[in-house]
Amino acid sequence: MHYIGIDIGTSSICGVAYNPETKELSTAIRTNNSAIPSNRQDEKMQDPAKIMECVHAILKELAKGCNTVASIGITGQMHGILYVDRNGKAASPLFTWQDGRGNRRMAEGTTYAEHLTAAGGYQSATGYGLVTHFYNSRNNLVPRDACKICTIMDYAAMQLTRRRTPLTDYSNGASLGFFNKKRLQFDLGALSAAGIGCEILPEIAPSATLAGYYKNIPVYSAIGDNQAAFIGSVRDRDTDVHITVGTSSQISVYSPGYLEIPTLDTRPLPGGGYIIAGAELCGGYSFTILKNFFAETARLIFGKNIPDDDIYAAMTSLPIPEESTLSVDTLFDGTRQNPEKRGQITGISTSNFLPQELISGFVRGICDALYHHYMHLPSTLLKGRTHIVASGNGFRKNPLLKQAFEKRFGLPVILSACTEEAAFGAAISPYL
Repeated sequence: MHYIGIDIGTSSICGVAYNPETKELSTAIRTNNSAIPSNRQDEKMQDPAKIMECVHAILKELAKGCNTVASIGITGQMHGILYVDRNGKAASPLFTWQDGRGNRRMAEGTTYAEHLTAAGGYQSATGYGLVTHFYNSRNNLVPRDACKICTIMDYAAMQLTRRRTPLTDYSNGASLGFFNKKRLQFDLGALSAAGIGCEILPEIAPSATLAGYYKNIPVYSAIGDNQAAFIGSVRDRDTDVHITVGTSSQISVYSPGYLEIPTLDTRPLPGGGYIIAGAELCGGYSFTILKNFFAETARLIFGKNIPDDDIYAAMTSLPIPEESTLSVDTLFDGTRQNPEKRGQITGISTSNFLPQELISGFVRGICDALYHHYMHLPSTLLKGRTHIVASGNGFRKNPLLKQAFEKRFGLPVILSACTEEAAFGAAISPYL
């Protein structure tokens, strides 16, 4: 018997088949080549049909090694939305979490995200589903046949089970915005005050609600990828700190009860409780920015195109200096609350403006950004933390990160046992 989990990521889509008796895990991965080109740099869209092609291909591949499939769980990129029609079919592209139209200015000078924050009383940021919908509605971009909005993983569950209406769990509902995380429901009054019609909202249900069947296999309501990665990585919620470094980066700590902490996000966790999360838009991508700088330098000075893998190998083989006065702030894409903020390199002297110092500064910058969030946690949550459980390709491909995090946090770093943590978390989430 196997549990299958699907993770619809921004750049890749993966699936796992887990045998709970033997603990064996098989994996299938596809590149997410569904991006829709746009002339506007801040528009980030993907094609739902191409995404579903990958999902079906992964399910077909995984099924070959399974005698019996007990369930299918789904997760994926949070915050983004697509519109569906009355038959449950996509009526629009997927507007991803990276979509920046919420930062465009309205006639009165504020951004769409700022307007919603002031009007509804909930912190709103570009990329949040209801910010994207608000922008679309104000600019007559909502498709005529649109009946509901949902996340891409909700849509996948719909397509697999042939549902006509989306079913959204608390973790995904909270990622869209205007969600009362203590009561676990959309704040209809705040939405009305902000001028957003509530009829467009998906149905809210508890995590692991049965969505329907795919070839007689139960398919459960999708969960957010932050929660799925936490479930798939952490073994002791009371002592582990979960850190993911991929394109972005995120730190998550379990809380049995609801907390409100400025600058941090409280997210409902399937199975009960919450995770307190701090996120950075540029996590591992910060290191990619530096790699691109080195590659362009080599091209301009020596006229050579050096393969990315060779540059990364050289960058990650250098030891981190014990002491350094060069400091890097990795806010290259700003923050959700302050999108116009930018990164900086400070403390440059006549002796430290060197490639190895830059590499060290970028690594420590990635680490320091998350440590800043960690130190905003109350002492009751910090007490008793003994390990950092690390996940994401940033950690797996860059050994310098492990050194930096252990030194900064004063905690040992262990890599999560599964390389596809979110897909694994989705697979086991119905059994929490």
